[in-house]
This record gives sequence, C-alpha cells and structure tokens, in this order.
Amino acid sequence: MPLKEILLEKKIWLTFLFTTLLYSQNSINLDVDNDLYFDKDYYYSSGIFLTYSKFDKLKNGKTQINHFTLGQEIYTPSKRYEIEPRNYDYPYSGFLFFQYNNQRSLTNTSSLSLGGSLGITGSASLAKGMQNLYHRLILNLPDLSWNAQMPQEAQLNILINYFKGFHIENNANLETKLFSELGTYQIKTGIDIGIMIGSLDSFHFFDNIINIYENKLSFYLGTRQEYYFHDFNIEGSLFNDDAELVLESKKYRNSIQVGLLKRLNKLQILATYNSMSQDNYKQRFKRHPYLKISITYRLN
Repeated sequence: MPLKEILLEKKIWLTFLFTTLLYSQNSINLDVDNDLYFDKDYYYSSGIFLTYSKFDKLKNGKTQINHFTLGQEIYTPSKRYEIEPRNYDYPYSGFLFFQYNNQRSLTNTSSLSLGGSLGITGSASLAKGMQNLYHRLILNLPDLSWNAQMPQEAQLNILINYFKGFHIENNANLETKLFSELGTYQIKTGIDIGIMIGSLDSFHFFDNIINIYENKLSFYLGTRQEYYFHDFNIEGSLFNDDAELVLESKKYRNSIQVGLLKRLNKLQILATYNSMSQDNYKQRFKRHPYLKISITYRLN
C-alpha cells in the first residue's frame, strides 16, 4: 500500500479515536445508605454501592450511559440482641449483587433505562461479617446473632425505568419516574414524583449524573409510591420454603424523599433524607429514616 494511503488511513482512525474520546465521558460514584445518623440500626440498616458509568453520544445526538454497579444491602430486626427468631419484627437478610443498567435520553427532559442484576443472599452476601466488623471496630458494640437469616440463593432481576420532567417555572420543575422490577429477589412497580428546584435535564435528580461542568445547588422534595408483588427479604423464595422465618409483607409502601445536591465542576455531592413506611405487619415502628450520601466524580 502506498505511503500516502497508509497515512490517510491512520489519519482517519486517529480522527475516529479522537471523536470517540471527545464524546465518551466516564464517572465513578459511591452511594452509602445508613440509619445511624438518626440513632437507628434496624430494618433497612445499611447499603453501599460503587458504580462506574460510561457516557457516549449517539449518532442521533442523544446520550447513552452504561452503569456498572457492585452493591450490598443489609436488613435487621429492631431488637438487635434478641436471639429468638419468633420475636423478630424483621428477618436478618443480606444481598450482594452486580447490576448493569443502560440509560438513554429520549428528549431534553426524558430518558429510558433498562437493566438487570445478578446477586446472592444468605451467608454468601457477607452481610453478617460486614455488619459485625463495623459494629466491633467503629461502634465498639457486641456482635449480632444473625439467627434465621434469609437463606443463601442466587437472585436474578430485570429492571426498567422511565423518567419524564416538566417545567413549571424558571428553575422549578416536576419530576416523575415510573419503575418496575421483575425477578426472584423482588417483583414491584411504582412511581417517584416530586418538585425539583434547579436545572432540568434528561435524567432524574437522584441518578448521580454530571452532564455539564457547572457549579450549582439543587433541591428536591418528593415521594416514592410502590406496590410489591413479592419481596424475598420478607417472604422468602418464590420456589421453596427454605427460609426459617417469613413474615406477611405489606404490598403497598411509600417513602418521603428530601434531597440537596451540590455540583462543583467534576465533583457532585448529594445528600438524601428518606423516611420509609413499614415493609411488614410485625414491625414495631411505623416509619424508618435513613440518609443516603452520594459522591460522584467525573473522570474526564
């Protein structure tokens, strides 16, 4: 091949590579959920999630984001040192999982997400060891018994979310997100709806996405309304009766959400207060609060 053609071919590939890098952006995110901020340590007690996100510009000008998440959730009864399972008001349960989610903008104020998660419950979730290690080293508390925890099973779920935002006035917007989840771990559907003060774009306030390098402060006040057809943490498996302790699940649940977001160029910090209604009929407390701290950093 003549040298001129070789140089031309390399120039084309370099142009393609440069364009790909220009429109491809990446970020990492750490979410930490905990109720200790409110002097609680039960029900949805802890969650930690690490996410890598890859942004791409599609040929039609829309944005595509691929999210890869490794997460762990921990659930415990309110009487932490009770060892008799029949006196628990919530089963001990842990969930360790990997989740993939493809999120695409549809318009300037809407997006669609499709994804799935593969995980494990029971002792392989490492929840008992993680919680007791934290209690021992940080809080100087004795270990919890974790008697009759939910059994070890592989869990597979598929997820779909549709987001749509509406302008009300300058910097005042209505945000809605319809979501559903289907699988062995949970089967549920619901809606997030709330008022957001700040710039509205294609993605929800809680999606931990940095679209532009712009310092800004945003606020969100809303609610999550959910209906559960099945919840492994409360009811056990769809396919067997291996769980030592199962309770009657509340099908309808709701949460109050208050969020404050601060963006500092490549860094974004989001703090969200959540107040959850009861998951089952035996819980001693009507509502349960926890705080989510989300830190997102844009890599390029």
